[in-house]
Amino acid sequence: MEPFARSIQWIRRAVEEKQIPSAALAIGDRNRLYVKEVFGTTSYTEDAAPVDEHTLYDMASVTKILSTTMITLRYIAAGKLDLADMLPLHFGDMVPEDKQGISIFHLLTHTSGFPAHIMLEDYMKPGDDAAEFLLHQPLEYQPGTKEIYSCMGFILLGKLLERISGKTLDVLAQEEVFGPLGMTHTGYHPVDRPVDPSNTAFTERDHKTGAWLCGRVHDENARFLNGVSGNAGVFSDLEDCIRFARMLTGHGALEGETYLPRRIFDTAIRNYTPGMDENRGLGFHLANGYYSYSGQFFDQSGFGHNGFTGPHIFVSPDSGLYVVLLNNRVHPTRANAAHLRLRRVLHTLAAVEYDELRG
Repeated sequence: MEPFARSIQWIRRAVEEKQIPSAALAIGDRNRLYVKEVFGTTSYTEDAAPVDEHTLYDMASVTKILSTTMITLRYIAAGKLDLADMLPLHFGDMVPEDKQGISIFHLLTHTSGFPAHIMLEDYMKPGDDAAEFLLHQPLEYQPGTKEIYSCMGFILLGKLLERISGKTLDVLAQEEVFGPLGMTHTGYHPVDRPVDPSNTAFTERDHKTGAWLCGRVHDENARFLNGVSGNAGVFSDLEDCIRFARMLTGHGALEGETYLPRRIFDTAIRNYTPGMDENRGLGFHLANGYYSYSGQFFDQSGFGHNGFTGPHIFVSPDSGLYVVLLNNRVHPTRANAAHLRLRRVLHTLAAVEYDELRG
């Protein structure tokens, strides 16, 4: 039987039954790529094209580990940042009293006190300083006392990285992540620059113009911030996500080259929020039982991240088993929760079939 045949059939059937328009699936470990399959078309529109391993997907919140987290960890390894750095060290007098005790650690672990979401376009004008705006929003709880998944905290972290580097996040991500890892098809798509929408998976319609979003970031806040943000904005394909996943299975190393020092990497995938709403590492989402997207039967020391538009990357640090699933479940509308069960069952099947493969 074909390796991981049930996993492949599970995703193929989801596309055939129109639970999702398309999918790109990879399953592998440190030693071998077992599955690289694609299914479906870029959209449900009349001119939709079949997807392939180079079809670009809006990675949504997977951006948090593809870009912001990796840059932060690289800066920590280089001595440019420290986990205990407080916001005033990098934002100076912009930081009001209630936020002066917020650290890089709090932002990475979603324990900063910032709310989960604020629609920036409702309160800001284009060109306004997003960092200054966020620094003057009320906190929802005392930093360090809760875990609330916050895109706003990661937007602020992205702005902090831009501030200390003097470069925009898209440039930083290319220099610190995509270039060093050989991810040649991955990057941000700034709104103020032309983009080739061919071979790109559609998401929803723009809530302002009504046009399909294809090659433009789905997340409204990232789009308001010119498509370049710490919380979302990166587009990638299956080939590049496989390279990223292989680096994760190597605990920071890829093809014999150290990308992140192992000491830094292994510290980043520890659980810093036990007993809170979700298990969080430094930027990474960790396995969290039967209701998390990796389910109960995949390695419960696993780590990775998922995205609102449908994609995810998840890895077992022990066996090196990884699962990459890219899809555009928000096309034609975000009112589609099929991906929640789809992910959990996929990880269960992959874990069981991996055990069978190894005897």
